[in-house]
Amino acid sequence: MSYVLESKSEFDRLEHQSGLSPYDYQRELALSGLPPLQEGMRLLDAGCGSGVLARHLARQHSGCSVVGCDISEIRVHQAQDAARDLPNLHFEVRDLARLDYPEGHFDIIICRYVLQHLPQESRSAALAGLHRCLKPGGSLVAVDFDGGFLNLHPQPTSWLQEALRNLETRFPVDLRIGRKLPHLFALAGFSETHWRIDVLEWRDELLAQERALLDGRMLALEPVLAAVLGSTAEAQRFRTEYLAALDTPGCVLFYNKFIVTGLKPSHP
Repeated sequence: MSYVLESKSEFDRLEHQSGLSPYDYQRELALSGLPPLQEGMRLLDAGCGSGVLARHLARQHSGCSVVGCDISEIRVHQAQDAARDLPNLHFEVRDLARLDYPEGHFDIIICRYVLQHLPQESRSAALAGLHRCLKPGGSLVAVDFDGGFLNLHPQPTSWLQEALRNLETRFPVDLRIGRKLPHLFALAGFSETHWRIDVLEWRDELLAQERALLDGRMLALEPVLAAVLGSTAEAQRFRTEYLAALDTPGCVLFYNKFIVTGLKPSHP
């Protein structure tokens, strides 16, 4: 497994993004239906990125032990540097598809915008591993978008329409992962799975913010887009035409944010 946006500057992008209201992790936690956190609990931020959520959890729940793990060594070092004042938090390099934490180790696991990056076989292994290292009665919360990039209208040119179809089927990020999560939770053995779909409508100032984020993502993803679309020139054309579509009067862009919570049964 690898992270398609890997770079040292990705830390700054993630930190900036987390401060924008559509990516509000505190709202996601509130909508997740998690029970109140108790002193002594062990919490895992699985695929922690910059560590912003793990830092929040460690500050708000100083009596809990918080671990952040990520496959990126760069990201883990950066996250640790940003959390030196938090003795109840540490970060580790881990591949979610090969988790080696002890069985029944964590009370709560939160996994935000991560499963979309895993290929299908690794996704199943990751969910099985997360289920294994949860305590009986523990909860997993996963947050992922459904329809990112794709839920755009108008798509003014036939070329852009075809490029988006290629993106949906060949991109290494699953842009329709959200709708799949409840079933994947059930297959992994979670019970009492429930979910909330938070519709994010990008308009006015929010559209301008997301446009800037998308522009940065497409620049960072140019080699990946080139592999999907056939060449660097095609990747650059995609960026130009996609941004032009966002500037079209009456443009509609929306994502469905799935916030899915599953309980590990207390008894086999």
